[in-house]
Amino acid sequence: MRTTPIILSCVALLAGCSSPPTPAPAIAADSRGGVLPGYPLDIDVVAPLVFTTLGPDPIPVQGTDGKFHVAYEVAVLNAGPRPVSITQVETLANGPDGATVARIDQKETVARTLLIPNYSPAPITEIPVGRTAVLVLDDTYADRAEVPAEVTHRLTATLGPAGSDTAKEGARYPDAITQIGGAVRTSTQSPVVIGPPLAGDNWAALNGCCSITSHRGAVMAVAGRLNGSERYAIDWVRFDPHSHPLSTFTGAGTNNADYRAYDAPLLAVADGTVSAVVSDMKEAVPHIVPTDLTFPQLGGNYLIIDIGDGNFAFYAHMIPGSAAVKVGDKVTRGQVIGRLGNSGNTSEAHLHFHVSRAPLPLSSDNVPYLIDKFAVVGSIVGQDVEAEPKPSERTNQLPLDGSVVNFPPAQ
Repeated sequence: MRTTPIILSCVALLAGCSSPPTPAPAIAADSRGGVLPGYPLDIDVVAPLVFTTLGPDPIPVQGTDGKFHVAYEVAVLNAGPRPVSITQVETLANGPDGATVARIDQKETVARTLLIPNYSPAPITEIPVGRTAVLVLDDTYADRAEVPAEVTHRLTATLGPAGSDTAKEGARYPDAITQIGGAVRTSTQSPVVIGPPLAGDNWAALNGCCSITSHRGAVMAVAGRLNGSERYAIDWVRFDPHSHPLSTFTGAGTNNADYRAYDAPLLAVADGTVSAVVSDMKEAVPHIVPTDLTFPQLGGNYLIIDIGDGNFAFYAHMIPGSAAVKVGDKVTRGQVIGRLGNSGNTSEAHLHFHVSRAPLPLSSDNVPYLIDKFAVVGSIVGQDVEAEPKPSERTNQLPLDGSVVNFPPAQ
């Protein structure tokens, strides 16, 4: 063979030959061989549910209830041959052998389960074969020091009957299972602290953290992933606190100008630079949600401000032509940047506000924030406001769903 003399020639004449390739470093072996923590190493276990954590590592945020909220989502793929109904979800601190720090029963699990794609608002009682559901989870702690560095989950579920085409395979599966998965690391970052986006009294936080609302359930397929696009968003509306039931408008409420929130000045929540402006969309008629909007038009007329450190403030549903700034403008905290309206995917005049990690309304990571100064004056219970004995001054908290607050007056 001719290869042998050639190799020997190279060895004898190293100065004239290229050096042999350096061996690649050895890859550290997984001590469990790829088997996830919580599963045995001595027997194969039927485990039809495949868990995937969505979004960024969650940042704990203190709400107006004084507690620290950790909001995140876990996708659950039913890769087995039988439909699955989750009956309980437990959150375990720091691994599968850790203490249970949160537990939800079947009723709450159903309320927190979204089938992907989610075309119907009806509760999902089971995950069909081959489909993915998303669990919308929110763990609460009395103190930031109590939040674990990592959590995982233990799901208990029952399996329904297999179809005729999967009956043979389905017979290999038990009628009930318990699975571990969905590890979530807690971020060591702190929420960004901002000023109020509005001024004055009697503003109500609707669809806010951390209840199951249209915002919390807005898990979308965008930019190549499932994203909790409005995880910490708030719809700010203005009430007459003395009306029973509560009313957001005067007169007939058939015109946008009838609404107490309409035309309110929108304030820059921090010094920053304007990243995006849309100001040419027409307004909707109150309580008639437009059905012909494209995906980029859902926010109506909107502004995005780069407020630094990778955070972007998003203001949606403005009055057409009301933007007082343009892309590239520098703004200062408290500056009027536009006027509150009713454009885009909206039923009445309100400000949709959230903070994200890119200058896009829905595709980037949606992150928590703290408003540095406001007063809680009550909370919405049914169709009325349950008033506080006196306004409760708050600093560096996130208004929770249903909170009614007073912001400092405009300067």
